[in-house]
Amino acid sequence: MSEQPAVYAPLRLIAAAEKRARAKCDRDVKLHIPEALYDDLAQLARADSRTVGEYMRVVLERHTYGALGAYPG
Repeated sequence: MSEQPAVYAPLRLIAAAEKRARAKCDRDVKLHIPEALYDDLAQLARADSRTVGEYMRVVLERHTYGALGAYPG
């Protein structure tokens, strides 16, 4: 089976989930990544109408809490 690049839909949260109260973002994470990865993340973030930081929070929340959006906040 040949490998093909995965194509993901934008990570827009559903309207109801976006209306939920969000926990205060008061922790910093310093992450060193290659320039090419950052550029790709920035492109995905722009396509999703988000900043890179906000986009990464969504990616981490989805990974941590699952694609169903079961946010514990």
